[in-house]
Amino acid sequence: MKKGKFFKSAALALTISALSVSSAGAAGFHLIQKGDTLWSLSKKYGMTVDQLKEGNNLDSSLIYAGDKLQVKKVITVKKGDTLWNLAKKHTSTVGQLKHVNMLKSDTINIGQKLEIPTVVLVRPGDTMWGISKKYGLTVEELKRRNGLNSTLIFAGQVLMVNKTAADKAQGYDADKVVPGLTPHIGYYYTAEEPRRFILQSANDDDYFARIEVLDSNADIRTVKNHAQVELASLGEVTELRTDNSLPFYKGAEFLLHAHNSDTQKNIVLKKVDGVLLKFTIHYRNAEESEGIVPEMLKMLNTIEIK
Repeated sequence: MKKGKFFKSAALALTISALSVSSAGAAGFHLIQKGDTLWSLSKKYGMTVDQLKEGNNLDSSLIYAGDKLQVKKVITVKKGDTLWNLAKKHTSTVGQLKHVNMLKSDTINIGQKLEIPTVVLVRPGDTMWGISKKYGLTVEELKRRNGLNSTLIFAGQVLMVNKTAADKAQGYDADKVVPGLTPHIGYYYTAEEPRRFILQSANDDDYFARIEVLDSNADIRTVKNHAQVELASLGEVTELRTDNSLPFYKGAEFLLHAHNSDTQKNIVLKKVDGVLLKFTIHYRNAEESEGIVPEMLKMLNTIEIK
């Protein structure tokens, strides 16, 4: 082979190799550079060292320049995991996890692998629109998430792609907000009117929860005063603690309760994905409520803003 042809072939091989690395980067791989450590890469890609080791079958923290590491965050579903608690744990949303993993329902199975959106490495040819579409974001959400003023991005740039409550809630129009919920068997969930939705037992009309979407600038003190007046028709109004109660009540702005001989009612104000929601939970003053109400609260705790 002539010398000139050898250099052309070598150059072509290098070009092909570079293209392969770029493609690998798009698929969630990092080409290890001199000076890289698992710790520095874990910080860059929003992962832990253990996750990098597990995802690459590494027995130690030793890595070598020229090797490739998978940096896509993939978790294995464990017993007790739900899309809702995984979304909360990993700063994502149920909708985004379903979109990224092409799931048609909220059902996940033990042992199933799920990609968790964290960051992506921009490759040649990537656009803000293409990345946002892949990860279930809008271009504006992606820009806000990364503090960008334009849609200009560069190969090698790292972008955060996890969807946050702040992304969804910023400047929300209360008339267009839809609190999404999948009811259990024996219940139905429907919109009564804009801003107002109901979770209702199909077997007993005395068991229901009404969800109202409030304006983002609603005055919490005024909402609380109105709730106290509403509950007073039942009996003495009590404000309950939210820090030592069921998971649904944790983080609420307030939890008020009243009852009479037939009926009990709770009014709760809390933010869900950054949207202010008022919950009115109505149930019988009866022993059977001890089983029904916790089930309703479990469903309410899975609400996600669409």
